[in-house]
Amino acid sequence: MVMTNFIKKYERYVFILLSVILMLYIAVEIFELVYQFFLSILSPEQSNGRLLVSNSLLKDFLPIFFNILIAIELIDTFLVYMQKHTIKVLNILLIGLIAIGRKLIAFDFNDLSGLSNLGLAALIIALAGGYYLIKTDEYKERECKDKFDNKID
Repeated sequence: MVMTNFIKKYERYVFILLSVILMLYIAVEIFELVYQFFLSILSPEQSNGRLLVSNSLLKDFLPIFFNILIAIELIDTFLVYMQKHTIKVLNILLIGLIAIGRKLIAFDFNDLSGLSNLGLAALIIALAGGYYLIKTDEYKERECKDKFDNKID
């Protein structure tokens, strides 16, 4: 009993520490994003005919943006776990999809083999398919519950 309480407290402190680290990381990434954005606006020689942001600078912005989204989703997953002691698979799949989206933007597809591209496509299909199946199941559960509640009234 005492050991169980100790483990629960320890787990709670670890999640708090990880959340604080992620919040600091988000703050640093937001600063980096703002810095890169204003740097690109103030240096028009790199714009290659574009008004504000060149394609190469856009490739620098978007991974930072996706890093922020991933960190926010991780904090949300931690909070759900701390409150309900359940891990939402939907959040994990969403984090995976965001991470893959980030990688797709940063990838140079010319350097990859066809097999690597197929593997990446299979991973995207698997994550999106899992997300779709869970979402439709949640929708059906909610619809069934609404019908049941209406019959009781």
